[in-house]
Amino acid sequence: MLKREKKYGHFGFFVKNSDMPLLTFCIIASLYGCLLVYSSIVGEGGSIRSCLVQFICSALGILIAMFISQLDYVDICKIWYIWAGIAVFLVLLTFTPLGLNVTGTDDTAWLGFPFKNPKITFQPSELLKIAFIISFSVHLDKVKEMINRPLVLLFLCLHGGFATGLIVLQGDDGTALVFLFIFAAMLFAAGLHWGYFLGAFVAMGAALPVLWSHLDTQKIDRIKALVYVDDYLQTEGWQQASGISAIGSGQIWGVGYLKGGGEGLFARSNDFIFSVAGEEFGFIGAIILLAILIAIICCLLRTAKQVSDYKGKMICTGFAALIAAQSIINIGMVLRLLPVIGITLPFFSAGGSSVATLYLGVGLCLSVFYQSKTRNLNRGMFRK
Repeated sequence: MLKREKKYGHFGFFVKNSDMPLLTFCIIASLYGCLLVYSSIVGEGGSIRSCLVQFICSALGILIAMFISQLDYVDICKIWYIWAGIAVFLVLLTFTPLGLNVTGTDDTAWLGFPFKNPKITFQPSELLKIAFIISFSVHLDKVKEMINRPLVLLFLCLHGGFATGLIVLQGDDGTALVFLFIFAAMLFAAGLHWGYFLGAFVAMGAALPVLWSHLDTQKIDRIKALVYVDDYLQTEGWQQASGISAIGSGQIWGVGYLKGGGEGLFARSNDFIFSVAGEEFGFIGAIILLAILIAIICCLLRTAKQVSDYKGKMICTGFAALIAAQSIINIGMVLRLLPVIGITLPFFSAGGSSVATLYLGVGLCLSVFYQSKTRNLNRGMFRK
């Protein structure tokens, strides 16, 4: 490996042995996202501060991802309890007077810095997603030969239930769904028997009436708005109707950059950023956005398939599930296929804590690729 480093140089060696397609697609997604955020905020007379935060966090995130890729993810996994402890502690702080309810959200899931007069806000659940992927990968690695034993599965469910339960207590149902998706995808990739999944679906179906009876009025109305569109057009369905109208106005090529208005659409820079792409860049712009997200997911799944190290497989699978879940929920919400539950679109929505922690996950997956290819090549652990 030293001879190769001399031949290519350190940067050349990094480029040759890193997952450059993944990193490239992530950078393209961030650049596209910054353009959309700028248009949705500054283009409508808003403050440029949010745009700067988005750009700075994206740039720092890319650098941090490149740095993490040079660390051994196995060593990172060895101290999983530190990452999990930090993330859980920060989430628990949201249940104290330090917890914030950011304007436009219905959950107390944020922390502000400084505490007395917050200038910067941070959502700890974003960090918990990455910590959960790490800790659950380690857990699955330890029990991989016994995963279909009921007692082993029970403890795995307690692991996933603890993380999801914390988010449910915050009132962030959208993020809780993402955790469940990650949990299920990692169990599926780990080889859990299909019968357990069938049983879970049956149990969920049986529990729906009980769950429905405990939903608050607003959440029920958001679900009803998907079916009784005209009845809720001026209330809970207005936001989705406005988003669809904005996308429709873009037609094939869009109305033009900085020329969209979204008809006064609320949360246009974050939860409804997909409508900005559809309005200003049209059907083509929306398809390009989808293609970038699909390309990122495919890169992650490719690495998960190629690498032989079990923890590496689980990390890449879990992060791919995170991107897929948030993308499906967010875009489904904008297109009125799912109720509005407040989930950001990965790499595209405004939010410094979201994009920064996403790049932590990107860095981990880059590390899986890089370390497996360079350090384990001679052991045959990376199959071309």
